[in-house]
Amino acid sequence: MVKLSMPAGLMIEAAIAGGVEGDHLIEVIREKKISALSHIGKSEESWQSFFKYAEEHWEDIVLAIKNGFTFKFITIKGLQNLLLTRISFKEENLKIGDSWLELKLNESQLTFLLSRIPHQWLFIKQEDSESPYNYRAVLAQRHKVTCKKASRKE
Repeated sequence: MVKLSMPAGLMIEAAIAGGVEGDHLIEVIREKKISALSHIGKSEESWQSFFKYAEEHWEDIVLAIKNGFTFKFITIKGLQNLLLTRISFKEENLKIGDSWLELKLNESQLTFLLSRIPHQWLFIKQEDSESPYNYRAVLAQRHKVTCKKASRKE
């Protein structure tokens, strides 16, 4: 599977969330049609920067759009952006710490995140029935796992 930089991956996810996907998205990127993406809420400068990146990494961009991708690396803010943009996550389903997020996820949301997020993030099932959150996403290098982790499909 193709690995993309965080900015490029987030722009693709924003386009998909905005209804521009598949072959149509590839055409829009190839022709640099900012007008087809103006409803998404990203700046023209951001799209121009993405188009430049796409031109330099065309094969990876096409493969990512057609077959999916993972992020090479994603920060806590990038993960928050992905949640809010791509799966219309609501702020009340999210609690942010310095190196973790507590999340209320359904199975399809978890599956999507596990397909995109690199192994630097672990998603740990929370067993506390009193908590409104059912998963904690933690940076792997800061956390020695002794809890039940969500499984990843390789």
